[in-house]
Order: sequence, then C-alpha cells, then structure tokens
Amino acid sequence: MIDDRALMNLRTEIDFTYDARGRMLLTNEPCSEARRPAPRFTVGRARSGHMARFGATLPEANVDALQRFIDGLSPVESLRFPESTLSTLRALMGGPETGGGPAYRFPADIPSLSGVTRLTEGNRDLARETFAWLHREVADWQPCFAVIVDGAVVSACYSSRIGPRAAEAGVDTLAEFRGRGYAAAVTAAWGSEIRAIGRIPIYSTGWTNLASQGVARRVGMEQFGADATWD
Repeated sequence: MIDDRALMNLRTEIDFTYDARGRMLLTNEPCSEARRPAPRFTVGRARSGHMARFGATLPEANVDALQRFIDGLSPVESLRFPESTLSTLRALMGGPETGGGPAYRFPADIPSLSGVTRLTEGNRDLARETFAWLHREVADWQPCFAVIVDGAVVSACYSSRIGPRAAEAGVDTLAEFRGRGYAAAVTAAWGSEIRAIGRIPIYSTGWTNLASQGVARRVGMEQFGADATWD
C-alpha cells in the first residue's frame, strides 16, 4: 500500500497542471473549460510528513521561506494543522488560508450499495434537466455513477481529477434529495470502478462540510491526510 505522504503527493500531482519548474498553473479538471487558476500555495499533512506545492506566480523569496518552514516540521499524530503551524504559514503568505480539509483513502473492501446507475453518453439524457453540465460533458468525467429518481439524476459521483495512477471523486446531490444515502451509494460505486481499472480512488472535502465527511464515514474511508490552501 502506498504510504500517506506519498498519497498526498500523488493527489497533488493530479489536482493541478504544472509548468517546467514544477509550479502549479491550473486546476486539473478533465474538461479543460472547467479549469481555474491554481492556488498560490498548498501544503499537505500526513502522519509520515508534510509536502508543499507552489503556484507559478509566487515570488521566489516566499517559496524559499515556506519550503524551509515545511522542511522543519516533524511527523505528526493529529492530521489537523495546529494553530501554531497555521499562524506561521499565514504570516509567510500575508493572510489566512482560503481552503483546506481532510483527504481519504477508500477501504480495502468498498461496500456495494444499491440503486446506482452508470451514467454514460448512451443515457446522459437522464441528467439533462437536473445536471445540465454533466449532460453536456459526461464523456470527460468518466467513470460516473448516479442515482435516478423519476427519470432524472438526483445524485452523481464522477472523476473530478484523473491521472495515470489515481483519480479523485467529485460528488453532487440535489438539495432536496440529501440525507438519503445517495451520495454514499454513488461514491462507493465510483471508487470500486476506479480501483477495477487500476487506479487509486481518492476522496477529499472541506473541514466545514460535515455532510461530505459523513459520506466518507458511510463508505468506510480512512483519512490519510489534510491540506491547507492559499489562493
């Protein structure tokens, strides 16, 4: 099994595009039209160590100072960043972080939950009224799994980032259909398929997104790391 820090590195590799220096350029959605400027800085935390990636526009002086600080951090027990670490990073970046949260690996035995349909170009009309963007771009976000209610997609899990060794899940459920276990069902189906085609499935969310963290628990995932990001 790949260790936690290596998995954090692998996740960051698939999350962004990079220039020749290894600096982040854009977010790495499979549909190029969905890509946005990458953050200026992101730092990952795992029990076996830390890792950092830097945006292409971040000045060299900032990069050097941040890297020295990251290199001096010790392996950890808790995956939450301590306030002392965040305070130093905020000072070096000139402001508070703009995002961050836990990252999860799927269990060895991913549960098979009922009521899920594979969404493809052949049946994409099921998403036309409820997930118009997925109806247009379903070929780009494969594999994709959905729960169908009354002939329409109400919850979907798709490949939000894809690389040669790993893929990361994206999940969305219509507000009126949340709390019914649909997100867990489609996420489990997606994870099983990603593993079946020889990639590592990864799931991540924000610290304040308690519903998404609940999906991870229901599928039986294990948190392997966390990140903090400055746009």
